[in-house]
Amino acid sequence: MDIISIDLPWKETKQGARALALADKEGKIKIASAADDDELLRIVRDNAQPSSLVLLDVPIAGTENLGKGKYQRPVDMALLRQGIWVLPSRQARARGRELQARLNKELRGITIQEIYPYAVYKFLAYLRQKKLLSHLKQDKLSILLDDGFRAYRPPKYKREQRREKLLANMKFLYSLLTDPDLGLRFSPPLPRPDDSLSRGGLSELGDEYDACLGAIAGIHYASGSPYAHLAGEANSGSILLLADRWLAARLNNERGTGARGS
Repeated sequence: MDIISIDLPWKETKQGARALALADKEGKIKIASAADDDELLRIVRDNAQPSSLVLLDVPIAGTENLGKGKYQRPVDMALLRQGIWVLPSRQARARGRELQARLNKELRGITIQEIYPYAVYKFLAYLRQKKLLSHLKQDKLSILLDDGFRAYRPPKYKREQRREKLLANMKFLYSLLTDPDLGLRFSPPLPRPDDSLSRGGLSELGDEYDACLGAIAGIHYASGSPYAHLAGEANSGSILLLADRWLAARLNNERGTGARGS
């Protein structure tokens, strides 16, 4: 596949909770799951091509510079200033770097990039609220966001304690991922959240949805969309996300990064 997006725990010893979205540049997505890192690497090895883009939802570069009261990398701080909440990257320690090394050792020619599904989710949800989701198909980077983006909080599908609210928020995310304006094609169909799922089942589904959100950024990047944006810098940490001209300009001012195609 062209894009392999992986949602994974920040501790290698944690069992389960590894979801993969295998996608091509045309927007076809298939979901897989792995019980541990060994199975994860096997799935990647079986599906990757020499030119594949492998996306990891874990801090990769820059965590070695954290410690002694320093919890966030420059790219994390840049996102926080734009209203995109992030966990302290210090918690990941060397997890991302070590997994990147294992992938590079087994698979030559692939590109490995850090992603952050929540940033993609907030961007897409805000665009849909503004009825601007279809504008992502444009070949030219436009201004789609505004100052309201910083304060906007999309429905929370992780760490929501009330099960009824969690289910409703998961349904919101499902409707976003399957919105025709995104043009995604899930084969088999994307699992739908319903009352039959336990809290654990909903959590696993949330991991799969996170992998799909990462895949959306990867699809835009691989297809040369101007809305694919690398925030941050390679040495101190960079994250692939989606950004319009408004958000890209503010992230550029923070760290001197650039949007692909601009």
